[in-house]
Amino acid sequence: MVVTAYVLFFLAGLAFGYAAGGRGRWAPLALPLLLALVAALSEGVDGTMLLRLLVALVVTAVGVVLGVLLDRSGQREVSAPGGR
Repeated sequence: MVVTAYVLFFLAGLAFGYAAGGRGRWAPLALPLLLALVAALSEGVDGTMLLRLLVALVVTAVGVVLGVLLDRSGQREVSAPGGR
């Protein structure tokens, strides 16, 4: 299994989770869905594609959640007076 795509989905989720606000944080979930739609239209739907889509969505969502957590911890450090 090629891991590169999943690493890219994770990084996209992490970046959007950290930098984007509101519902825009979840925008990277559209990329695996669009790629799966294109693959389904050209090659048909099978179990392998559905499993890969599920893994891609989970990896992307984990990246978004970690990005949000990083953003919140960074805001907490900045708001602390005197850096304590």
